[in-house]
Amino acid sequence: MLLSPAILVSKQSVASDDSYDVIDSNIESVNELIERLVEYEEISPEALKSYYVDYYLAQVKNGGFAQFIYNIGCDAEIIEYVQEGLADMQAIGHAALFEKSLAIIERLSEEELDRFLDSELFGDNTERDALNEFNSEFYALDEREDLVEFNSRWLKQHPDLQALDEEELQARYDEIAGLIPNLEEREEAAAAGMPRYALVIDALCEAADHELDRITAGNPSHEHEGQQTVAWHFLTDKGHFYMVDLGDKALMFDGDTHKLVAEADVSDLEPDDVD
Repeated sequence: MLLSPAILVSKQSVASDDSYDVIDSNIESVNELIERLVEYEEISPEALKSYYVDYYLAQVKNGGFAQFIYNIGCDAEIIEYVQEGLADMQAIGHAALFEKSLAIIERLSEEELDRFLDSELFGDNTERDALNEFNSEFYALDEREDLVEFNSRWLKQHPDLQALDEEELQARYDEIAGLIPNLEEREEAAAAGMPRYALVIDALCEAADHELDRITAGNPSHEHEGQQTVAWHFLTDKGHFYMVDLGDKALMFDGDTHKLVAEADVSDLEPDDVD
């Protein structure tokens, strides 16, 4: 059952001259709902199409089509969201190229695909190189068919779009979370299996002597020391911050000044803790 049938964005993002702002606002809304334990099948599939098209774009630009497939675990549902999103956005060239890239997966044996998904991705990797066959074509295409522009225009014209003030958005997220039929059950399950990013943020808040309010959004295309990575944004009793997980160590930055606030040793967190 859809608890959130609308595409929720801020009024400011719709009015912005920056095309990416409305895409980013949708990403933040999806992340806000997930943080409140709303499940994917309860979120607008239209919002998820935009969310995953942007994720696809960020992943391919960072590490090629192979990185996208690797990081989603070749999840058929996510692939379908990207397929439908590209078609709905009328990004014809990108839709065709995506199908060409998917055809490479079809040529891989089950053993080859499993080996790729279990690999370290970097270094010598035959399957990765095969999956990245059309990377150059992707970059050339995106110059002509800017996927950010297609995504942004589609969102702004979508009949399910609902633009609200920031305070109204927060109230709407809470209202949607209040519709969850088994919220207590989900809270217990979440407490028993918190994702790595949440555990890392808890460790950073403890190191900085902050009280965590809530985790707000994950930015998959954050740049740290010249490398693209995921930055998780969160609010504490002292304001807006974000963290970068470097594996053994995590860094906490001020969300406005981008100055380093705290560091935490997270080497004790096992890779299996990653959501």
